[in-house]
Amino acid sequence: MQDRRITQLLHELRSRSPQAAWAEFLESHSPLILQVVRLFERDPDQIAECFLYVCQELSRHRFRRLRRFHPAGPATFSTWLRAVVRNLCFDWYRKEFGRHRIFQAVARLPALDREVFGCVFEQGLLREETFLSLRQRFPNLTREETEESLARLHRSLTPRHLWLLSLRRAIAQPLPEDSTRDRPASGMEIPAPEPDPEVLASVNEQRAALQRVLARLPKPERLLIRLRFERGLTLEQVARLTGLGSAQKADYRLKEILERLRKELT
Repeated sequence: MQDRRITQLLHELRSRSPQAAWAEFLESHSPLILQVVRLFERDPDQIAECFLYVCQELSRHRFRRLRRFHPAGPATFSTWLRAVVRNLCFDWYRKEFGRHRIFQAVARLPALDREVFGCVFEQGLLREETFLSLRQRFPNLTREETEESLARLHRSLTPRHLWLLSLRRAIAQPLPEDSTRDRPASGMEIPAPEPDPEVLASVNEQRAALQRVLARLPKPERLLIRLRFERGLTLEQVARLTGLGSAQKADYRLKEILERLRKELT
């Protein structure tokens, strides 16, 4: 069922009016995109910028990247999309912060080997993820050729190269979610006060009512709400991503939608 809907969405993205399909894609797949982005960034502003960059690249040239997916291929859409988003995150990171110079031993190798090096040794992709990622640039690539390329790289890289690569990964590795910087200095956990059952019931009722009202919104309006308040994008970023043109237009549309929601809830 999900595969059928993805195929239909990709078909609608090829049409002359792809806006509704694009809004549906963002609504259903932005959590996955955001999950991959958060593997690279912890700063909220940088997360928003990287998320915006990825979405803009996915929509560039009439959604050319998305339309490359083959439903009959070896990977599911979510697996394929993760690999594509991961590559785009690295592109954004290099664009923002520069990139390491490639080793001379690798620079002398064929183009395919250099691409495999970037995927496996710089990005940390698995073999299958590397193969799926490179199939976009080398349509006739086989798994055997990918393995042969990886073998050539292992023969070319010295222990010093591998040590330098491990240092780079350690520097770029994001902090774990349970980082101690957010814990009390004493190491003791402070227990949270138990919520009042009556208050909790009221909050749950309001949340359920809000979800029902949001579900009745048209998809483009629901997308505006989620990009602004769930994904934390600025008005300018929301306008760029949804084609509204300016932050003022995005602000006006959001206020209009929120006013309607407020009236329905009260």
